[in-house]
Amino acid sequence: MDRELLKGSTPLLLLSLLQEGPMYGYQIIETVRGRTDGTYTLKEGALYPALHKLEGAELIASYWQTQPNGRDRRYYAILPAGAAFLAKKKVEWSKFVAMISGFVGPS
Repeated sequence: MDRELLKGSTPLLLLSLLQEGPMYGYQIIETVRGRTDGTYTLKEGALYPALHKLEGAELIASYWQTQPNGRDRRYYAILPAGAAFLAKKKVEWSKFVAMISGFVGPS
């Protein structure tokens, strides 16, 4: 898949996943891989800066949780401001898809 097509959609993707519930980094990567049947792999080098940017914008929050094996895992959760931002972005995304479909036709 052309990465240029995905540019700018990472926040929408991440917030959509986190709206389903808190997730940790590797879980996000595997969920993306699974839902795209492996056609898109979100790399750590792109994931964590995007998560930190969302956290800096106060759209998500992170917290540490100790696992049964004693290891700590950092989870990310959407905040109310993030849910509002996501709702707005979903409307924009729908308009964008409709506009492009007007040129290239339905998928």
